[in-house]
Amino acid sequence: MLLLVSLPKLPPGWSLRLLTGWWWIYCVLVVVAYRASMTAILANPAPRVTIDTLDQLANSHISCGGWGEHEKEFFLTSLDDAGKKIGQKFEIVLNEEEAITKVAMGEFAYYGNIFFLRHARIMRQVSTNANHSIGRITVANAPGEKSLHIMRDCVINMPISIGLQKNSPLKTQIDQFLYRIIEAGLVKKWLYNVMLPTNTLENIIKESSSTSALMDLRKMYGALVALGIGYFLSSVVLIGEILHWNYIVKRSPYYDKYAIHLYYSRMKNVRNKM
Repeated sequence: MLLLVSLPKLPPGWSLRLLTGWWWIYCVLVVVAYRASMTAILANPAPRVTIDTLDQLANSHISCGGWGEHEKEFFLTSLDDAGKKIGQKFEIVLNEEEAITKVAMGEFAYYGNIFFLRHARIMRQVSTNANHSIGRITVANAPGEKSLHIMRDCVINMPISIGLQKNSPLKTQIDQFLYRIIEAGLVKKWLYNVMLPTNTLENIIKESSSTSALMDLRKMYGALVALGIGYFLSSVVLIGEILHWNYIVKRSPYYDKYAIHLYYSRMKNVRNKM
């Protein structure tokens, strides 16, 4: 509107020119900021509320569990309060598919190895087509399910090791052997070969999700509601102006449709006298 509609009269003084110029710049900045924020809200996905630390998991209302009695004992004998709270509500899981289904519904937290959790997440998100020669995959989430999230905080860092008897004389030689294996990159190579199918599916899902459109009708609801409220208020103001013009201005004894400027000058004098 500021670009298309010119001022009725140029300001005569520099003070008014500066005021008008800064007001024009302010309006342009407000419009640009509003447009940029609206575009960012509509283009970006909705933020996810996730649990990334043990304290958040301990204070949350969801239950947690894992496979084996030793994992529950590990949390119960923990030295920190968060681990003990998790151990008190820890459940022994015998069916991992059922546990992952509860995790997808946002009702459960499953404890396990990070590589196994990544594999379970990919297998939950991806359903392969019956025709394997085509190689098409589709990301599938049932209604009400959430995308599986792996917690950022690591509960325990378990390195590659070989179990020996206590005070075994072979420990020194075995340690040197393991150090050479790790330095040679055999462990990384082994993990890469084992996780290669999972990493491939993760990359495919990332590419498919990045190329898919982020705009949908649900994200447009907020903009439609805001526009609807603006149109409603504008209509109310317009109707009020029409009623004021027809029932107050036209019925005034000073009104003359052929000399509107006289009407405003007379009304100004009346207000000054009052």
